[in-house]
Amino acid sequence: MLLTPDVVAKQSEAQLAKIQEMLVALEAGATTVIGAAREASAEAGEDKYKAYLRFREVVDDFDTLAIVIEYKLKRLKGEKAASLTVKFDELTAFMLSSIIGASLHFLRILSEKTELGFGARDVFKSELRSLYHAKERIRSDRYTGRLNERTQTDLEAAEQILEVVIEKAPRLLRFDDKQE
Repeated sequence: MLLTPDVVAKQSEAQLAKIQEMLVALEAGATTVIGAAREASAEAGEDKYKAYLRFREVVDDFDTLAIVIEYKLKRLKGEKAASLTVKFDELTAFMLSSIIGASLHFLRILSEKTELGFGARDVFKSELRSLYHAKERIRSDRYTGRLNERTQTDLEAAEQILEVVIEKAPRLLRFDDKQE
């Protein structure tokens, strides 16, 4: 097929339409993440982590779709692409704030326990990675102006709670095969 300006324009329009469709799915994914975070929070206080694993799964799904969208957006130019990028960045910033808030909640639950139940180590490791990645993304120029002050405060509080959990339960950081 000959790549005429008309063909290129039609392909670009089709790609923009696909990205718009994916952004709608990403928005729906954000709603799913928030619902899963609520369920996981309710169970975490009772040392149950099945809902937490579901929460991490939907966060991973959201992140995967976000990576695909970001990749596609980078390949497009023009005013419509710029508009979709702004929408994508706003949604991503919102989710970073939500994920940090959920991580903070889970870490508070862990830090308040005198004994950490079965599954706490996995929650701890997962939240440590999640906070690290969220913090790295927040530092990006793309998100600096889009995040509210509460998100930064939540991130700082989560880091302080991590220190408490690490001090209370150093076995959570053991990466050998022996489990106590």
